[in-house]
Amino acid sequence: MSTKEQKMNYKNTLNLPATDFPMKANLGKREPQVLQRWQELNLYQRILERKAGKPNYTLHDGPPYANGDIHLGTALNKILKDFVVRLKTMEGHYANYVPGWDCHGLPIELKVVAEFSLAAARAPPREIRRRCHDFGMK
Repeated sequence: MSTKEQKMNYKNTLNLPATDFPMKANLGKREPQVLQRWQELNLYQRILERKAGKPNYTLHDGPPYANGDIHLGTALNKILKDFVVRLKTMEGHYANYVPGWDCHGLPIELKVVAEFSLAAARAPPREIRRRCHDFGMK
């Protein structure tokens, strides 16, 4: 290979758009700055104010993982719900997300019965509720 070939900068031969975007994302440094800017602008509140009086769309979410360990499906669930709220906002709705912790209890009760044996199903209701509470708190 000649020295001329070694010094050739092929980047200059490509027809690429010029942007202000940095080549490195630096998400760990940039995300806190972006969030701070959104908070300073009071961006979420301004979006809600702009959509006041429009058709209402509220997404009530349940507990993030009431009956087991967090997993990839949990993340997908949250991401899809975020997409829905954003879509509804872009469609002109007054769309808000309400995180909730109201759970009908059955998933936890099933886990408690499975974890503590079938005898737990025959335990007094107060004991089952205590075990479900303890399970839910961990």
